Amino acid sequence: MPYLRITCPQIDAPRRRAIATSLTDAVIELFFNPRAPVTREQLRERTTVHFCMYGDAELFIGGRTPDERGVADVTVELSDWSMSVGMQRRIAAQLTPLLGVLFNVREQDIDNLNIRFHSYSPAAFAVGGKLLSDIVPRFGRFMKRLS
Repeated sequence: MPYLRITCPQIDAPRRRAIATSLTDAVIELFFNPRAPVTREQLRERTTVHFCMYGDAELFIGGRTPDERGVADVTVELSDWSMSVGMQRRIAAQLTPLLGVLFNVREQDIDNLNIRFHSYSPAAFAVGGKLLSDIVPRFGRFMKRLS
């Protein structure tokens, strides 16, 4: 159940939709496991992209706004259960260049793109009143750790 919370400058609705679609597609490629009981479409329906946009003088880095610094600052907080460090490395390596394209960040400014991981155990999340650990069989949890 990947959840992406994106802190970014103000952008219009059509561009947000395009970014959300691109990020959802990328997350499906990163998270899909053909051995798992979840289809690509089920994974798509469980992937959430949430925009938290900042306006003028609402975000400061080093005491200056992104406009004053000349580059947007974008942070993606990605939450999902049981993400290994290897998986986090792969996500960072693949999503960072995509974020650069989606938010028009130049290669030399790539350090203004941040990904913060929030991995949690299946017992720390409930869906429809049931713990994820009660919904996902042990085998599925084992396979997720392996991927």
